[in-house]
Amino acid sequence: MGGEKLKYSFSGMALAIICMILEQTSMIVSYEFWLFMGVFVAFFSSKRLWTSPIIFFSILVSIFGCIHLFILPPAIYSPYILYYIFAIMYSLDKNHASILPLILSGFLLSTHALYFSFDLAFALFMIMQYVIFLSTLYLIKKLTISNQKYQADHHAYLSEYRKMNRQLRDQEQSAAAKERNRIARDLHDSVGHQLTALMMQLQMVEFQLSSMPDQQRLLKQSKDMARQSLQEMRESVHALQIESVKGIEAVIQLIRKLEAESHVRVQLVTKPQAMSIILNEEQNVAVYRFIQEGLTNAMRHAHTREVELTLEVIGEHSYGLRMSNRVYQAIWKEGFGLKNLRARFISLNGQFQAGIKRDQFEIRGSFPIKRMNEGREV
Repeated sequence: MGGEKLKYSFSGMALAIICMILEQTSMIVSYEFWLFMGVFVAFFSSKRLWTSPIIFFSILVSIFGCIHLFILPPAIYSPYILYYIFAIMYSLDKNHASILPLILSGFLLSTHALYFSFDLAFALFMIMQYVIFLSTLYLIKKLTISNQKYQADHHAYLSEYRKMNRQLRDQEQSAAAKERNRIARDLHDSVGHQLTALMMQLQMVEFQLSSMPDQQRLLKQSKDMARQSLQEMRESVHALQIESVKGIEAVIQLIRKLEAESHVRVQLVTKPQAMSIILNEEQNVAVYRFIQEGLTNAMRHAHTREVELTLEVIGEHSYGLRMSNRVYQAIWKEGFGLKNLRARFISLNGQFQAGIKRDQFEIRGSFPIKRMNEGREV
């Protein structure tokens, strides 16, 4: 029997005895009463007896029988203890092989004590009362088991629903990633090749018009526009491809790539849970763009090639990013990349700040997050 059950058993049994004493105050002066109370306290003070249902139930029935046979005056009967004995008996493990003999022996011993205290008619009346009591316990137990089964089925259905929801979300993300990759390939294969061919033709025309300065100047402008369009197309293709990369994995790949290509050294500081937090697709892209734009600015305008990047979870409700690097001068202008980055964070109901402080150019961004814990949003 568990410690929690034993605590309730002891409390309930003590309450039953108190009720019996309040009914029969004359028992207090009886030496036999205090003798059996000592046995009762000793029984509940010995944890070794609690481990065996046979000993536990047998001693309870014996205490009940002895009280009625040797302590209570004739024609006096108190059912409280017997009621509680049956309640404890019913809470025992039903799979135990000794439970059925316990029920029969306890019932016979209890009714035998009644038979010696009262006549047969009253004993039969009390037996009927006990049958009703046990039937009530049976119904309560049946309802409890039914409720537990319902709760188990409910949790199983809820778990299955969450599993299917996750699978559906993964399938949607996978389909979106495939579509992005398809669009990127189409752009690269069609528009990219056409722009490349256009630039080659413009270069040939520019060479042929070397003796015509005005036309050559217009042609150079057209060639620059074509080159810029090709560069923007390549960036768009790259953006479509990297958006299929998830979470912190894409961040690590980006940092390693820029460190290798541009010889920039990134000091990455990650606070607790910042690496393991689950972000949705838009949030992952925002984190990636933040780091990409910050490192790009650092490579263009930084005084050194050292950049400090901090990722953190703020109060378990927001995700924060901070990047700083030393700069040459305190004058700066928010360019197109930072404006787009600000708009991206605002679209996530977040905040974005950029500025120079103590020879350090710093950008900060944060957005609210929804964390998943055992299937619940917190």
